[in-house]
Amino acid sequence: MAVTRMGNYVNKFYGLSTDDKPTPVQVGSTFLETDTGFSWITYNDGTNWVRNTVGEIGHNISSIADNRKVVTTAGTAVALAASTTCKYVVIAAEADNTGVIAVGGSTVVATLATRRGIPLNAGEKIGFPIDNLADVYIDSTVNGDGVTFTYLT
Repeated sequence: MAVTRMGNYVNKFYGLSTDDKPTPVQVGSTFLETDTGFSWITYNDGTNWVRNTVGEIGHNISSIADNRKVVTTAGTAVALAASTTCKYVVIAAEADNTGVIAVGGSTVVATLATRRGIPLNAGEKIGFPIDNLADVYIDSTVNGDGVTFTYLT
């Protein structure tokens, strides 16, 4: 595929990722790789191209999944899930919880006097990047309270 100019003022080009990007061009010119969807922009003197990541969804997200976890016995930290590779998780305390859920590592504690982790009341949520759901633990102040969670892979 040949590189094609798309504009008259700031140069807009498109082509394959294997094509050489044109130089020199006006600073701010863009190049769209039609086979990857990546966008590139020039800076400095119009000969340097850098990937333009503005507006991209990060972390190469490929899918979304969800589940639920209940703390059967309050005061006992439980892993959110078995080993599950992911990139981001959002955890929401169930709307009908009557106690507090704490979210953290394996040492998380929901009890107020010795609390460790982030406390969530019913309906509250927290999201963060993480590479494995098994590294996230929850505890509760009330037996049977739980969370729902959505994770991106």
